[in-house]
Amino acid sequence: MNKSTIHSIFPTPIGIYEINNYESLNKGLTDFLYSIKKEDNPQRSMVGGYHTKENLLFYDNTYIKEFHKIMSKKFKEYFYYISKKEIGENSKMASWGMIYNFGHYAKTHNHPLADMSAAYYCKVPKELNDNGSIVFNDPRPTAKWDKNFSKNSKKSFKAKEGTLIIFPGWLEHFVTPHNSNEDRICISTNFFVDHGTFFK
Repeated sequence: MNKSTIHSIFPTPIGIYEINNYESLNKGLTDFLYSIKKEDNPQRSMVGGYHTKENLLFYDNTYIKEFHKIMSKKFKEYFYYISKKEIGENSKMASWGMIYNFGHYAKTHNHPLADMSAAYYCKVPKELNDNGSIVFNDPRPTAKWDKNFSKNSKKSFKAKEGTLIIFPGWLEHFVTPHNSNEDRICISTNFFVDHGTFFK
């Protein structure tokens, strides 16, 4: 009998983490982001909405510190899953908050130089449904020309409070338009593994 094997090559791992007892953390993070909201910072992929500076983790705030601990733990879990290695002591993180309202969205982009990136949802309107979702593009550019794969060239994940999504920094993604008059708030994070003096 002939032996046959089908290999799933070039997989792209997306980590979905449900944070336990997130209500108090999310309330604290949301209130904090509103408290530092001033004039808009320069936008990159974001169209409309408010984008903080990428220095959230430097604030002396109880909820930011708790968020930092959670992110550190989950990034370690994700990195070990994909590489079977431990994260080195010279690794760094950078986080920023984003506040979306009606009609706001994010254009297709990735996070250059980041080994891993993440989105954590602090506040999500109940009536949002599938809008405001994060959508990942198939990273294999030629696959979209194959009629057998073209319908599956994107993968969408709904915004859900208390959910953390971790993915490779190079993976292209975008966020669909927000259709609620209530704010949707998330914190994005880039993780740089063992970059040493990269940030000096």
